Parts: sequence; C-alpha cells; structure tokens
Amino acid sequence: MAFPEGQRSPDGRLLPFKSGSFKMATKTKTSILPITIRNAHAIMPINSIFPLRGGGRGVLEVVVHDVVEVEGVVEEEIEKKVREAILSGLTEDQLPLVVVEKEKPL
Repeated sequence: MAFPEGQRSPDGRLLPFKSGSFKMATKTKTSILPITIRNAHAIMPINSIFPLRGGGRGVLEVVVHDVVEVEGVVEEEIEKKVREAILSGLTEDQLPLVVVEKEKPL
C-alpha cells in the first residue's frame, strides 16, 4: 500500500502526488488499484497521532476503483489515470483547490 500524496492535508483536500509510487509500480510492472478514502481527515487529522473517533462508522467511506495497468505506460500517464480515479470518488469539499496563475504583463 502506498499513499502518493506523501502526507495528510490539513483540510482533507487531495494534495499533489509525489512520483515514488508510480516509479515503483513501473519498475516492478505492478498494476495499481486506486482507492479513495473519503473523510479520513475527520477521523485522523494531520496533527493527530491517534484517531479522534474509533471506527469511523458513518463518517468514512471507501471507494475501490478499476485497476490501472502499468505495463507499457509511462509514469506520467499512470499518475494521471490514478489521480482521475481518486478524484472521481471524492466529495466536492475534498477536491483540490484550483490555483489560477496570473498572466505576466508583456
């Protein structure tokens, strides 16, 4: 099991992925089974060592997505497919915030 974000977010929003999980999968030719865990931040916040509530019944939701095959696919494409799968399982309040860059003046 690997968590491609590398850390928990303070507000439960999906963070950018780090490449290590995808390098490992392509190197070992191991397919990836993306899993979305909704509302984990409500049970296990970033500043907590132990869960705030036991079990998470009624709060946590787990979504298991289709397998992403890695053989013959570049890491960037694998990461894109996994991210899209995980995003499709999140609620709106856990989607990443879109950062719009300002255009540079000519």
